[in-house]
Amino acid sequence: MSPDTENSTHVFLSETEHHGSPVTDPEGLRARIVQHALFAERLVVTDSQVLHNAALRSLLGGRTPSSAEWRADLAELIRSDMLVVVRRDSASSFREIRDEHEARGVNDVPAEEYAELMDEITEGHVVPYSVDRASELFRRRTANRLAELIGPPDDDYARTLRSAVEWIRGQDPLYYNSLRGWIEERRATHRDTSEVALEAVERSANWSFRTTLPAVLEMPVAWGAVRTPATVALQGEAPPEESALPGYALNPYVLARLPAGVVNEAVGLESRKVVVDQFARAHSGRPVDTDALKNGVEDFCMHLQEAAVAAFRGLDADALAAVRDERVRARLHISPPSVATGAVDTLIGLISSGFNPASLMLNLLSVPFDVLQDKKERKLKKESERFRAAWRLEKQLPEHEKLLRIVSPTEPPE
Repeated sequence: MSPDTENSTHVFLSETEHHGSPVTDPEGLRARIVQHALFAERLVVTDSQVLHNAALRSLLGGRTPSSAEWRADLAELIRSDMLVVVRRDSASSFREIRDEHEARGVNDVPAEEYAELMDEITEGHVVPYSVDRASELFRRRTANRLAELIGPPDDDYARTLRSAVEWIRGQDPLYYNSLRGWIEERRATHRDTSEVALEAVERSANWSFRTTLPAVLEMPVAWGAVRTPATVALQGEAPPEESALPGYALNPYVLARLPAGVVNEAVGLESRKVVVDQFARAHSGRPVDTDALKNGVEDFCMHLQEAAVAAFRGLDADALAAVRDERVRARLHISPPSVATGAVDTLIGLISSGFNPASLMLNLLSVPFDVLQDKKERKLKKESERFRAAWRLEKQLPEHEKLLRIVSPTEPPE
C-alpha cells in the first residue's frame, strides 16, 4: 500500500508508537484514535504498534467490552477496515513476529494468546509493507541525523556521535533494541562518553523510528495533542469566517467512551465524505472549497452528536452530560494557503467560556514527515548551525581575542 500522497485520505497514526509515545494510558490513546478516525477516511497502524504498545493492546484485546474509563472495542474498527494494520512482508502472522521478537529480547513482548488473537482479528484485513526498505531507511535516517549534529571540535560530544554513526552504518539490519544496547555499553565502558550525545542518539533513533513507515508508505500523518499554546490562541469568540462546533469533539472523556459502532456508522455519512475529501485537499495543496469544508464539518458534528446522545442515553449519564455541555465549544480554523506548497492548515481548537476541561487539539492531517520535520529536530539543527557559526568566527580571531564559547555542542536542547 503506497498511495499517492496528493490523493491519499489514509493517514498514519503516530501516537500509537511504543517508543517514546506521549500517550501511555488506554483512555487517552483511545480518545486520540477515535478523534482521528472521525476525520480521516482510514487510519493506519503497524504490526509493532499492535504488538508492543501496552495501551493499544488493552483497547484491541480487552476481554470485557468496556471499563469505567474507556471501551475495549477497537477491534471493530479493524474488522470494518476503518483501522488498517500494515504488517512486514517477511512474516505471515503476528505470532511469528512475536516469537522472533521474544527470541531477540525485545521489550514488552505480548503473550502468545494475544498475538494469536490479533491473527484472528486481522485475518483478511492486513496490508503488507517492505520490511527491507523500512529497515534500510531507519538506519540511514538515524545515521544521517546524527552526522548532522557532529560539531567541528574533536571533543567528547563529537567522538561519541562519530562512534554511534560508525556503529549504526555497520548494522544490517539496525534494530532499535540493539542500538539501546550499544548506548548502555558505551556508557559503561567509555569514561569520555558524552551523556548529551547519547541522549541525541536516542532522540534521533526515536525520530527515525516514528517517521520511517509514513515515508515508506508515502502517507501523511494524523497529529493530535493535549492542549498547547496553539489552542490558547484559539480561545475566545470565533471570527465570523470560522465555524463553531460542539465541544465534545475535543473532549477525551467522551471520545474514550464513544462506541466503536457509532464511529463505524459515521463512516457512511455524506457530510463526512465531504470533510475527508476537503481535508485531504487542504494538506496536499489542491484547491479547497472552504464553504463545503465548514458546512461539512458542522453537519457531520451535528449528526455525530445525535448518535452519541443515543448511544449514551440510559447507559452513561456522565458522558451524556459531557456531549450536551454547551459551556464548551470548539471551532474550525483554516489558515491561508502556504506560499511554498499551496497547502492549507486546518485546526480544531478550543473555545472556552468560564470552563476549562481537559481537551485535545486536532491538527487533522499533516503533510508527510519528509516535508515537515518535527519541532525538536528543527531546534537541534538550529543549535548546531549556531555552534558552527560561532566556531568559524572564533577561528578568524587573533589568539588574545578568542571568545568564550557560549554556544556549546554539549548544551542540551530544551
